[in-house]
Amino acid sequence: MSTPILITLFLLLPLVAGAWVRFRTTDAGHIKLLLAFSGAFLLGITILHMLPELYEREAGHPGIWLLAGFMLQVVLEFFSHGIEHGHIHAHPHKHGGFAVPATTLASLFIHSFTEGMPFADPRVGGDTAFVAGVLLHKLPMAIALATILQRSGTGVGRSWAVLAVFAVAAPLGVLFGHFFGETLGEGFLTAALAMAIGMLLHISTTIIFEATPDHRFNVRRFLTVLAGVALALLSMH
Repeated sequence: MSTPILITLFLLLPLVAGAWVRFRTTDAGHIKLLLAFSGAFLLGITILHMLPELYEREAGHPGIWLLAGFMLQVVLEFFSHGIEHGHIHAHPHKHGGFAVPATTLASLFIHSFTEGMPFADPRVGGDTAFVAGVLLHKLPMAIALATILQRSGTGVGRSWAVLAVFAVAAPLGVLFGHFFGETLGEGFLTAALAMAIGMLLHISTTIIFEATPDHRFNVRRFLTVLAGVALALLSMH
């Protein structure tokens, strides 16, 4: 997939999600199923596609950067309060007129920016299944952010401003990856991919664990997780 198409998709998806939330009623049960499906599909794609791709490369130290990405996501979620995996906190307090404090928006920005960097590599951007997995993960994330803004009564202009900041993060990450990938070479892009994989492993496993709250068996969510894994298996070349 070409870089302009990738950037366009990453840019438009949060804005489309924002428009959907503003003009349509969002069912919480459907969002939870979408989360379970996206988490399972993303986990499957990450393990089946991207981890083998990562360890086939000779440049860099992928294991170290993978752990770094996992731990970075642990830190980011301390500030984002789990918006990356669809957490919606009712009636958030406003900070300077915004429902989302600067630290939360910054953590979401860093998350998306870091995810975007490895897509500067044509091998990563050319993996349609991985692109689909990341986009599918971003959809409930954007819906959660837009829902928080709407429920808080944040003005239309300010809501779109927050969504726009979130939307440009991944495209900026792609452009950043292109610039430093050409400057620093293969090692940089390998490190960027490893960090993104570490973050996605954390998020996808968290989503799947949350699909069975209190360890109670839920047939619909279990079948949804199986469907996500099955689609990931079918995507293998």
